[in-house]
Amino acid sequence: MKLDMVGIIVESMEEAILFYERFGFEALGEKEAAYVELNNEGMRISLNTKKMIEGIYGYPPKSAGDKIELAFICDYPAEIDQLCGKMKGFGYELFREPWQAFWGQYYAIIKDPDGNLLSLFCNE
Repeated sequence: MKLDMVGIIVESMEEAILFYERFGFEALGEKEAAYVELNNEGMRISLNTKKMIEGIYGYPPKSAGDKIELAFICDYPAEIDQLCGKMKGFGYELFREPWQAFWGQYYAIIKDPDGNLLSLFCNE
């Protein structure tokens, strides 16, 4: 068995695509669709509307609590600083400003429009 895809449940596909494009991904497919994949090497990442997921699950997906975090490795600290500054400039929330973590990585955490936590880190 092998993990093939991570699906992110979104309230507004339009807002999610805008965020993830600003974050550095390209959306593949129609932006009005209920399911859109992001161009990513390796693991697939999809955006899925709550309405579509409700049709699959048979009930509205829960959206409370910090349940999962996606972590993106970067090449160097300046890349993290630059991306955090860019996203903050667009008005997105930095959950944790960049810092030198005690475990030896340079780290930051950004929230997407649906409150999902996205970690940025690099090994120093």
